[in-house]
Amino acid sequence: MGRKSTVHRTIVVGVAAAALAASVVVSVPATAGGLDQGSANAALESAVDHTAHAATALAGAPGYAGVAVDYDAARVTVSWKGDAPAAVGALAEDVPAGVTVDVARAALSEADLHTASTRLLDGQRAAHGPDAVVAAMPAGDYAGLVVEVSRDSAAARTAGLAENLAAEAGVPVQVELVDDGVQPTAVSRRNDAAPWSAGGAMATSSGSDYCTTGFSIVTAAGNHKIVSAAHCNAGIGSLVRDGEGQQLGKVTNRALEIDAELIDPVGEPETSGSVFGGPWNASSVNARYRFPVVGVQQPAVGQNICSSGAVTGEHCGAKVRAVDVAWSCGKKTCHGFRASRDDGGVVVGGGDSGGPMYAVIDGKAYARGMIDGGSNRHSCGSTSVTTQCFSYVYGIPMVDILAKWDARIDS
Repeated sequence: MGRKSTVHRTIVVGVAAAALAASVVVSVPATAGGLDQGSANAALESAVDHTAHAATALAGAPGYAGVAVDYDAARVTVSWKGDAPAAVGALAEDVPAGVTVDVARAALSEADLHTASTRLLDGQRAAHGPDAVVAAMPAGDYAGLVVEVSRDSAAARTAGLAENLAAEAGVPVQVELVDDGVQPTAVSRRNDAAPWSAGGAMATSSGSDYCTTGFSIVTAAGNHKIVSAAHCNAGIGSLVRDGEGQQLGKVTNRALEIDAELIDPVGEPETSGSVFGGPWNASSVNARYRFPVVGVQQPAVGQNICSSGAVTGEHCGAKVRAVDVAWSCGKKTCHGFRASRDDGGVVVGGGDSGGPMYAVIDGKAYARGMIDGGSNRHSCGSTSVTTQCFSYVYGIPMVDILAKWDARIDS
């Protein structure tokens, strides 16, 4: 299955609250350098990203709803349920010159909508299976949920669908019928070795690619681990090999609620704190062959993002379309973000699961997520093996993975 191609109809249940906005123009020294993603105004985009990073650091505070960016307007919008705390105003002390920070009042917080979408996905999965409700995400004004339902599912034929979903979620619901659902992208970077980089191939002993290595992290105990998707391997103790069939390490930890696993790598030093970019078959002469990882950022709506998989290579030029998106990953409800390109091009393919998602600023990578799945089928370009590709990519935020294991990004 792929993902949404056409929307059949829209049903709105509940009253959306109007957002109230106030603008704060900040004035501090601009950040040097720029975003290495082909932007016409790289330095300003970099400044917007750094501002968004400071704003998303407030996630989890009571009332926090979300952050969105507009590169063209050099604007960051922070949405908040109720009165925003002093910390939001304090952003003006840390952000670059020329960036505008807007504060918008939201009807519901991120925590409200996270709870609602989890309740909805868990209930619908039990009633209709994992492919009925494809995804649920905050509406743009944070007044409810946008719920995507598979057109061919039994749920779509249920009388009073929108009312039932709204009652189950406990918040207003807007329903969109879509053609298909989210698929794990498990199916070179093929012959990496210690110290291992993110974006390398994971393969069977026969050399058949099936997944991709993600960012490396350092646990509180000082141990280096490689992140990948939990659906890539059977369980703890699973042997992981690289694209040439050589031993890469063993799975030591799994967290199905974020569809993530940790791999204990072989070799010394174990990891490099870097990420493969460029095409899947890029060599060291390619300018995007490898980037050092220097930090981690929580994604915000509107931000530029790259995804990098061992099978389809690096895809940049995508934007984060929604955060705190809920979808079924196996028997669990995962939450993360969704990204796509304006031109509808490929952003992920089968075999890219577990791979890194990031922004490149001043030639350095800032970790933002782990590839978990894709949807909306799209013809592939050059790939390492025959696979299927998608124009939507779903990512688990790296901040959630780090928090799960009390770890820091390897840089």
